[in-house]
Amino acid sequence: MTAPAPADPPGMSDPHCMLTVEMIGRASGPVLVGRDKQMAALDAAFAGARQGGPTAVLLGGEAGVGKSRLVSEFGQAAEAAGACVLTGGCLELGTDGLPFAPFTAILRELVHEMGSDAVASMLPSRTTRGLARLLPELGEPDTAGDPGEARARLFEEVLSTLDHLGRQSPLVLVIEDAHWADRSSRDLLTFLIGNQRAISGLLIVVTFRSDELHRTHPLRPMLAALDRIAWVEQIELQRLTRHDTAELAAGILGRQLAGDRPMRCTTAARAIRCSWRRCWAVTASRPASCPSRCATCCWTACADCRRTPRRCYGWPARAARPPGTRCWPPSPA
Repeated sequence: MTAPAPADPPGMSDPHCMLTVEMIGRASGPVLVGRDKQMAALDAAFAGARQGGPTAVLLGGEAGVGKSRLVSEFGQAAEAAGACVLTGGCLELGTDGLPFAPFTAILRELVHEMGSDAVASMLPSRTTRGLARLLPELGEPDTAGDPGEARARLFEEVLSTLDHLGRQSPLVLVIEDAHWADRSSRDLLTFLIGNQRAISGLLIVVTFRSDELHRTHPLRPMLAALDRIAWVEQIELQRLTRHDTAELAAGILGRQLAGDRPMRCTTAARAIRCSWRRCWAVTASRPASCPSRCATCCWTACADCRRTPRRCYGWPARAARPPGTRCWPPSPA
C-alpha cells in the first residue's frame, strides 16, 4: 500500500495564496520614473556644454538608487542629439584600485572604433607615448625621464584628445563608480574638470555611491575641491517615492498593483520579485497561517525600508520572524 503524500503547508495549495517567485539578475522598468528633475538638470548642463561653456555634474546616491539608469537614459538622449558619449567605469579591485581604469576603457573604445592612427592624429605632435602608458596598442610608452613629467604629458594628451573630439561634436564624458577610483584616476579627473575652460563642448558626468563615503574616504577631499569650481554641480539622487515605486513596479510587471498595504515596503528593483498580495488578502486575519516562504519574503522586503511586517502591515505581535531572515528594529509608525 502506498503511503499518502505529505500534505502541503497551510495555504500553499490554494491558488489564491500561492507565492510566485521569479529569479532575475536585475529588474528595470521600460520607462524612467521619478527622475524628471535630475534629467532636467543633466539636460541643462548638456545645453551649456553645447554652447561652449564648461559644465560638470557630480551625481551621488545610494547603491541601487538608479544612477546608472539615469546616466544611461541621458546618454541615449545626448547621442540622439548628435553628441559623442564616452563611458568608463572604476573597478572594485582592493584599496588601491586599478590605475586610470575608466580612462583606459574609454581609450580602448576610441581605438576600437577609430583606430590607433586616428587617435594619434588628434594630438599636436602625433605621438602617443603618453597615452601608450594606458594602452599598448598605441605604441611604446614613455618610460624614460622624470616620472612627474611623464605623468604631466599623459594628462595633457588626454586633455588634447578630448578637446579634439569636442570640436567635432558635443562630447559627454561619463565616469561611473568614482567611489572605487584609484588616486591616479581621481587626479586625472580633477585635472580635466579644472581645465574644462580649455575644452569646447565637453560635459563631464561623475557618479558615486554617497552611502560608501565614510569620514576618511579618499573621494571626499576631491568632491569638496570640485564643489568650489563654479561650473560644477552636485546632484544627490534620492530614493523613489511611494507613488514612483508603484509606477515602476507596474511597468516591470506589466500591470497595475492592487492593494495599498503591500506597497509600503515592496522594493521594485529586487533580485527576487514576489507576488504575495493575494496571500495577504487571504491571511490578513490570521498571519500565522501565511506560508513560510511568503513570510520570509515579507521580512526580507521590510528590511529594505527598516520596518517590521508588524509595523508595515499591522501584523499582531505574535507574528514571529522566520528563522534565518533579517530583521531591522521597528521604527515609529
